[in-house]
Amino acid sequence: MIDVLKLLSVLILTLFLLDRRWNLGWVLLLAAALLGVLFARPPLDLGRDLLTAVLSPLTLRLAAVVVFIMMLGELLRETAGLERMAEGLEGLVKDVRVVLAVWPAFIGLLPMVGGAMFSAPLVDQIGGRLKIDGARRTFVNYWFRHAWEYVFPLYPSFLLGAALLGISEHQATAALWPLFVVSLAGGVLFGLVGIRREERQHRSDQRNGLSLLARGGWPVVLVLVLTLVVHVDLLIALPAVIILLIRVYRIPLGRAAAIAWQRIPWRTVVVIFGAMAFRQTLESTGAVRALSGALTALHVPLWILLFAVPFAAGLLTGLGTGAFSIGFPIVVPLLAHNPPSGGEVAWVWAGGFLGVMLSPMHLCLALTHDYFHARLGAVYRRLLPAALLVAATGGGLLLLS
Repeated sequence: MIDVLKLLSVLILTLFLLDRRWNLGWVLLLAAALLGVLFARPPLDLGRDLLTAVLSPLTLRLAAVVVFIMMLGELLRETAGLERMAEGLEGLVKDVRVVLAVWPAFIGLLPMVGGAMFSAPLVDQIGGRLKIDGARRTFVNYWFRHAWEYVFPLYPSFLLGAALLGISEHQATAALWPLFVVSLAGGVLFGLVGIRREERQHRSDQRNGLSLLARGGWPVVLVLVLTLVVHVDLLIALPAVIILLIRVYRIPLGRAAAIAWQRIPWRTVVVIFGAMAFRQTLESTGAVRALSGALTALHVPLWILLFAVPFAAGLLTGLGTGAFSIGFPIVVPLLAHNPPSGGEVAWVWAGGFLGVMLSPMHLCLALTHDYFHARLGAVYRRLLPAALLVAATGGGLLLLS
């Protein structure tokens, strides 16, 4: 129980400081150090943990990818590509509010950490015109970008979750599609409802809409094709497309350098280093496993345990792979069926994934709420009811199984 209180104290302090608009990256570094102290990690070992996390190839690669994504977004803004994509989508979709959901959902087909930053500039462009606040922009961009993760088999977390539960990808999709549908409904209900409908007097026809979308969005589509179809690493595909974009639009190198220096929110990069340091400390101190063991020792009712253990793992790691790899091995022996029924799959999966979606350690949430300058509390006021809707659906499926 002491371990649970230690973790809760760190989490509460983290949320408190974030609500006071502290930089998330520095808050996470502070949380990592505090976690090490509370779990009696020797100072030298703690310092080694932090240094290892910050300088690891994975962290440096992730930081580079996010910087390239932000650079691509700013170049699209500079060349009016975002405006063309927005106008093109509006020419194809009658209700401009739907564009806010369609674009991040489309980008969600590209599995990558921090991928919500890819769709953020366009959401920001349209959201600014519709005069919606940063919290709603964050929610719409974040929520719709991740809806596919319940059913899309290209996500590593999906493949890992299905394997750990001992079911095929097809069985996982068959069990989880109701969560996908309800997730979309929650996004509409808590993200799009209430936004004013914008009537355009001179709406582009469908052909012109496709033309505008192609002219503005070809760099994004090219990145998607290179990564998903040709299997080129993002660290190669993104700079290649950026260089091509600079050459096609004949942007002077001095201007490109100025855009990178002045318009990329470099404080966002600190978030990546902070998040990876915190995860490294969680692993080295055994904090997540301590929490799971504490919940089991408290003799929590089985149905709560099946949800709470993956939820806690997801909340503390901010990763689907973390939620499933830590939480599922603990709860699988407790399931009534082998292989688990569809309702059991939906219930434990909802626990793990909603923990990830609500985690302040989730890089997509961390990066985009910072990008949109949104108060985290205001974002959670939209996230929580949408998450409860998905959790209720998972609970209903468990009762029916």
